[in-house]
Amino acid sequence: MTISGKGAALVTVLLLGGMGDVVANENAKGAVTLDPISVVAERDGVLQLPEGPSEHQRIMDIDRYVFDIEEPTRMEVRSHLWAATSPNNVVLRGTLYDENDNVVAEGRSMGGRFAFDRTLEPGYYALDVKGQFLSGTQGGSQRYYLTTRMDAI
Repeated sequence: MTISGKGAALVTVLLLGGMGDVVANENAKGAVTLDPISVVAERDGVLQLPEGPSEHQRIMDIDRYVFDIEEPTRMEVRSHLWAATSPNNVVLRGTLYDENDNVVAEGRSMGGRFAFDRTLEPGYYALDVKGQFLSGTQGGSQRYYLTTRMDAI
């Protein structure tokens, strides 16, 4: 769906008030496009956060995971370093944001990894995982993954 012309931003805001799972994007011509969150996430290189173990990711700079909560939920997230990655050479930090980009939780550090346990209200969330190499050297085998548990309360 594309909206263009005068008042596009107002129309977009009115539409978004009653529509979930969409993101408004303005293109080069000034038209506003409403795209499903899953399409935007895939296009922009954002990762989906599954319950259970995630895919292994190279430790680079920041990876952003997105997900939505439909009912009050207790969420536990733990990061794990791949077997070939030494916790003495890497620090992972996790920061959870709500849909307004407010910090909801920061993972507590434990041996180069992080974990948090938080009760979340319904809404859209993003988890940023930042990897930092302590030695300044990064190898292709430096990887991590997350395990996530979500229980409705």
